[in-house]
Amino acid sequence: MVIEKPSDQSLLGRTFDQYQNFMQIAQCVKEAARQTSITRPRVLELYRRPSGLAEYFPEADLIRYATHTNDQPSLPSPLHLPFPDKSFDACVISDVYEHLPQAQRPELLGEMIRVTSGLVLVGSPVANETVTRCDKIVFDFIWGKYAERFEPLAQHVTFGLEPLEDMVASLKSQGADRVVLLPCNYVYRWIHQLLIYFDLQHRQPYAGIYEPLTRIYNERLSPYDYREPCYRYLIVVAVDPRLDADVFSQRLTGPREVPATVAETDGLLLQEFLAINNRAGDALREKDEELARLKVSLAQAHREIERLANAAEQKNRSAWFKLRSILFRLQKALSAPARK
Repeated sequence: MVIEKPSDQSLLGRTFDQYQNFMQIAQCVKEAARQTSITRPRVLELYRRPSGLAEYFPEADLIRYATHTNDQPSLPSPLHLPFPDKSFDACVISDVYEHLPQAQRPELLGEMIRVTSGLVLVGSPVANETVTRCDKIVFDFIWGKYAERFEPLAQHVTFGLEPLEDMVASLKSQGADRVVLLPCNYVYRWIHQLLIYFDLQHRQPYAGIYEPLTRIYNERLSPYDYREPCYRYLIVVAVDPRLDADVFSQRLTGPREVPATVAETDGLLLQEFLAINNRAGDALREKDEELARLKVSLAQAHREIERLANAAEQKNRSAWFKLRSILFRLQKALSAPARK
């Protein structure tokens, strides 16, 4: 796949599957703009949750429309997007289609085609044995480590993934006659990387220390992960007759991976992991030393509190004796016979 390095290098530190998915979408939008000579495409993103997609192609005007509220579908029924016909150069859904009831999906595809004059992009995992097995592995891992029912994967079961051929047939029934299938998330590395993410970064207070590993992976291995067998496809629908669908297949196909590249990257990842492990060890030792200092300070504070309490008790005891003496003398004076 022809992947341009992002101008914003911080994108390389993003979660690997999001990086792959959004870079692929960005390249498709850029390719469509190139073919149609549009300098600043107008793009509609239908989103389930805030995504950060705009950062991957800042040269586009991105309009966003929510499909979910609090992770639950919230599109109206019957479904109608509040935009005129052919008002966008591209319309995108990613991590949305599989989180909607199946009855609503054809309506959504039809609306996407209606409001788009150029390119419709649908990114989603598909129903097959490999994806189902991977979903179960990840779901069980998250449950075992965090006792968390991971809602996005649970919705894959609740709403159901679709076979790729059914998704294509549904698009064609809505009027899409030129459809290109672009694989993404090479599944054998996807499952490995995702388990690493959920082990080391998900809900972890020190997730940021592992970012260098993600940056190396995204820069050196992600370009080769646009191939089958894959976890996810990006379905490209060319609405504009000026768009050459074959060019998308040619320009947006992953390059052939060279074993030497993988070996070199594995070496860099191992080297970086050892460096992270050393930094984590140094940080742990610093925390241990700080904890020891805090324990000493705490013990000193306890001793000082005890000393002050004892002093206060002694002072109170002395004051009590003085008060008792005064009361005794007063009582004695009051009980003495009056002088004539």
